[in-house]
Amino acid sequence: MAKFVLPARSAAPERGVLQRVADFLFRTWPGKLLLAALAVRLWQAVGLPLPEFLAVLDVILLCVLGAYAFFRMARVVLRGLLWRIRTKLILSYLFIGLVPLVLAAMFFVIAGILLVNLVAVHIVNTQVDRMTATLATVAEAAWPGLPESDAAAAKAIVERLAPARALHPKLTFSLVRKGKVVAREGEAPVALPAWWTGESFAGFLAGRPGSLRAVRGSAADTFLLLDAPVDEELFLPFERETGIHVLTDPELQEGDDGEARRERRRRALSLSASSDSGFAFMAFPARTDWESGAKGLIGPLPFRFQPFELAKRLSPGFKIGERGNLAGGLVYAMGAVGAVFLVVYGVALVLGLLLARSITRSVHSLSVGTLKLQQGDFGHRIAMGSRDQLGELAESFNHMSRGIQDLLRERGEKERLEEELRIARQIQMSLLPAQGSVTVPGLRVAGLCIPAAEVGGDYYDLLPLSDTRLGVLVADVSGKGTSAALYMAELKGLVLSLSRIYASPAKLLAEANRILGESMDSRSFITMTYAVLDTAEATMRYARAGHNPIIHLEAASGRTRVLSPAGLGLGIDPGPKFEAILEEAVIPLHRDDVFLFFTDGLSEAMNGQSELFGEGRLRSIIESAEGRETDEIKDEILAEIRSFVGTSAPHDDMTLVVLKVA
Repeated sequence: MAKFVLPARSAAPERGVLQRVADFLFRTWPGKLLLAALAVRLWQAVGLPLPEFLAVLDVILLCVLGAYAFFRMARVVLRGLLWRIRTKLILSYLFIGLVPLVLAAMFFVIAGILLVNLVAVHIVNTQVDRMTATLATVAEAAWPGLPESDAAAAKAIVERLAPARALHPKLTFSLVRKGKVVAREGEAPVALPAWWTGESFAGFLAGRPGSLRAVRGSAADTFLLLDAPVDEELFLPFERETGIHVLTDPELQEGDDGEARRERRRRALSLSASSDSGFAFMAFPARTDWESGAKGLIGPLPFRFQPFELAKRLSPGFKIGERGNLAGGLVYAMGAVGAVFLVVYGVALVLGLLLARSITRSVHSLSVGTLKLQQGDFGHRIAMGSRDQLGELAESFNHMSRGIQDLLRERGEKERLEEELRIARQIQMSLLPAQGSVTVPGLRVAGLCIPAAEVGGDYYDLLPLSDTRLGVLVADVSGKGTSAALYMAELKGLVLSLSRIYASPAKLLAEANRILGESMDSRSFITMTYAVLDTAEATMRYARAGHNPIIHLEAASGRTRVLSPAGLGLGIDPGPKFEAILEEAVIPLHRDDVFLFFTDGLSEAMNGQSELFGEGRLRSIIESAEGRETDEIKDEILAEIRSFVGTSAPHDDMTLVVLKVA
């Protein structure tokens, strides 16, 4: 046997980066265009005149070709950088270990910032609700028991509201009795809107400027109204308590023009974002429209704060840097954990590099072994330096090199077996009757057998018993391949002998079953249909041993029917049960009657959607075959099956015999 040599490995490129750049610029059309665009750019840079459209085109061309050249160079650099497996392993290790760490850190930082801001928003909203409730309490305390005299009532209300100045120095109020203004300070409303029907109201009013308003009264024309404008002075105690500075710039709270209001909102956001310390965020306390009474309106309330300052104000024990302080200890502990993490990560990185080096050393040995294998040196062995997975891989490689030699020997043996199977197929096809070799006056016959494999188990035969009698046999041995072909050859010899002895199809099948049952494998059987056509008596006598039925086209009616007498397959039961079930039938022959004998390879032909061709389609083809010869009917059946199956591979042998009475 000639020495087997694998295809030679393609040589690795030896050109450097500069050579690649030169090849791109001087040997490719994109490179030449890039050089031309650079020359035009240089022409323009030295001050020489250039048409404007050409200058614009040159800029566009430079951008497109520059991006293309950058992509090409980046690909070359990456290919050279990542050619070594060691570099790939290190980079993959960094991506696997470092990128998730960075992403997790970013996630926790963003989540922490969002959590702190949401806490601050809750505190601001709670403060607004608390101030609103306080204003309602003041109104509730000042309203009852006022003197009947208007002058006395005005004096009393001023005295009662004096302590409320602690809430806001700019607190305004109006006292109205039966539509008459008894006392008023500032721009407090002296009339209630139409929607007001209750005895009290407290809320944060929508609009700019916003305000906290509380109303206590007994009727729509008798009430006490308190108003506290939302400005910097309102939130000064809150800022001293929490360190949160609510942005209430008076300039942002004046004017009703839509465009001016949007401009002031942009300035408010800019003021919030440009704060030189802490975080900037917005609260959205629920507001009420005083004119319509609609509640639940959302309006932004920007503020800024420092998280650590907020923590110290809310928790006096939170002081970083002082000994014995729990918060400071927690911060130092977190710093120590971070330092330990960095040390551990550094050690892990060094260990990863060492592991990568050990891996690449083993991979290099495998690469050398592969090169030897390509050169046909199957005796080369790789030294196993470790007892790990790579060591097992090297051992597997050594087994593979030895196995290749065995495969080469097996390939020769396989070629020999394929040649023998080809000869066996030729012999099997020679056992079938040649087309036109058997003729009986008054009958037209066409037959075909197509094995699914090299050799198959389907078999048909035409047995001339006399000048007027013809035996027709179609059989299917279970399974495919060599064993089925051998049983088929045995069946042919047996039927040739028995057909000369038994004129009855049922007796022939019974005797064949008795003989084959003694020698056949218990897992094998043969289905078979045998018919004897007598043109002198114009009859067909037939029996079926578990095979597909015969399709009969009645020339008189133009319709088909199936002929399916009972019977078991040959070899299933060698005893009397076979003969008890087996039936023989006789049918008269009429001119232009058509009979189709076939195996299940036709009716069970399957397309790509797992649909079967079925006996119904075969009957339709036979019914449409009036006036056609048997060869034409056979060709049409095969064409319909091939069209139905498409590109799907045949899964069983296909055998048919078409017989027509002339």
